[in-house]
Amino acid sequence: MAGEDTARAMQVDTKGAGNPIVLVPGGLTGWLSWRPHAEQLASKNKVILVQLLAVEMGLNDEPLPADYSVDMEVAALTRALDGAGIDRADFAAWSYGALVTLSFALHNPDRISSLTLIEPPAMWVLRSRGPLSEEMLNEQKQIQALGPGDVTEDQLVWFTHFAGFVPPNVDPRQLPMWPSWLEHRQSLRTGDVVYRHDDDIQLVREFPGPVLLFKGEGSSPWLNQIIDILGEEFPEPDVVTLPGGHALHIISMESFMDILDSFLVRAHSYA
Repeated sequence: MAGEDTARAMQVDTKGAGNPIVLVPGGLTGWLSWRPHAEQLASKNKVILVQLLAVEMGLNDEPLPADYSVDMEVAALTRALDGAGIDRADFAAWSYGALVTLSFALHNPDRISSLTLIEPPAMWVLRSRGPLSEEMLNEQKQIQALGPGDVTEDQLVWFTHFAGFVPPNVDPRQLPMWPSWLEHRQSLRTGDVVYRHDDDIQLVREFPGPVLLFKGEGSSPWLNQIIDILGEEFPEPDVVTLPGGHALHIISMESFMDILDSFLVRAHSYA
């Protein structure tokens, strides 16, 4: 079973024609979060939507393999792109998908025309500045409880606060997104893989392509800190702050799309 899973490719949904742009989603609702953006981008781009393995398997109530990791998602993304005939593309990625995409990009820079990242939970980037805080280590103990069994409603409530979706004083169950979050909650059975993943900050410093980084007003401070560090380490990235917390590309979609469109035009004019 594990051997089959390690050879698995991400699901792919392609639309439009033109320069290819790959949209890699977050680890809760998956590609659902990118569909409105894909509709706009498909007017002048070939849009490749991919689905994280953890989201696909959670929705299908399939257990994650015992050796599940960020690297497994990176390998699945690679197979999906190879299967779709995508040798090089623009990439835009959010949250857990941004962590996966960051690792893919750092080890395959020749396949990246441009890289847009929205608040990746890259704990290894924080560790590049020193040991994690006691608060973050305590959070790791809580996130370890997500999987391999079912994710409960109470755990989902905790996660929405941890990930910066919802301010600490707001009950996520009162929000219109709650039914969708509840339906997708088994996507979170990944435990503490974001803590256990590691990469090399030197690869960030040497990355050759155009980079656009987003952080959200009101998001978790540690997610903002990761963007701040990446902003210092990537060579000359664009760094933008928008309202909307961790879901800034959804809450501030019009501004996000305008900034992304301008960035892509500039990135291709330099190519």
